[in-house]
Amino acid sequence: MVNVSQPDRLQHIAALPIDGIGLLRAELLAIAALDAQHPDIWLQQHREAELVERMAASIVQFAQAMSPRSVFYRSFDLRTHEFYSPKQDAPPNSVHSVLGVRGTLSYMLNPTLFKLELAAIAQVHQSGYPNVHLMLPFVRTVEEFRFCRQLVEQAGLKLNPHFQLWIMAEVPSVLLLLPDYVQAGVQGISIGTNDLTQLLLGVDRDQAQIAAAFEERHPAVKRAIAQLIQQAQDAGIPCSICGEAPVRYPELIDDLIRWGIHSISVAPEAVESTYGAIVRAERNLVLQSVRQQTQ
Repeated sequence: MVNVSQPDRLQHIAALPIDGIGLLRAELLAIAALDAQHPDIWLQQHREAELVERMAASIVQFAQAMSPRSVFYRSFDLRTHEFYSPKQDAPPNSVHSVLGVRGTLSYMLNPTLFKLELAAIAQVHQSGYPNVHLMLPFVRTVEEFRFCRQLVEQAGLKLNPHFQLWIMAEVPSVLLLLPDYVQAGVQGISIGTNDLTQLLLGVDRDQAQIAAAFEERHPAVKRAIAQLIQQAQDAGIPCSICGEAPVRYPELIDDLIRWGIHSISVAPEAVESTYGAIVRAERNLVLQSVRQQTQ
């Protein structure tokens, strides 16, 4: 699958040998949809209905290009150092870029924008594109997920029998509590290697002094990824990966295939090389199995 957030070259991307969009980031999508303005500006100007229309129109472009293949829309994860609110004069230096108010916690504190996103997805479904699913970012607790799931149900998204509600597996608590998340209604996970690595190793890759300690091939990170894949298999849900690690370190694909990853989502320009790496990894896995059977 591919990570994509801008509609340019969609026709080319749709023609690639892919099974859909594994990561459609709301923040990047909104740059064009909302005229490069922070969503808070639209809310302050009481332009909620227009925001929904604009976001829905943007999402439809991806849904239409990929139909009937899946599109996983990841809802807003507005980190202050990347996309700060006009309510603030500048990104607050005192707030850690990884650990600040972000992800589903921000929805609990103020659900207004998230509700508008759900309305936009519902509008896309009503337009005849049921292939758009929702992925929640930076979920810290099962309670946060339950809160979001309730809003999803209230928005009528569950009326679409094809709709899936996934979470990003990037906070280590998901690794420790995945069965509880599944019991609460999680239908799939996508591993975000960037944040998972930062949180497991206590490293902020945006800080130059310690960026060198950011290592996605660290044994702790690889073990966490393997365990997430295994737990997802045990729970009977799909597990994808959409971080940059498989592209940055193609050798990791051998491990991912061996562990049983369900899908790998990469940038469009990395599709060909990743496809080749997957084929080689699967071939090696088959050869190993044959050798073991003949011994």
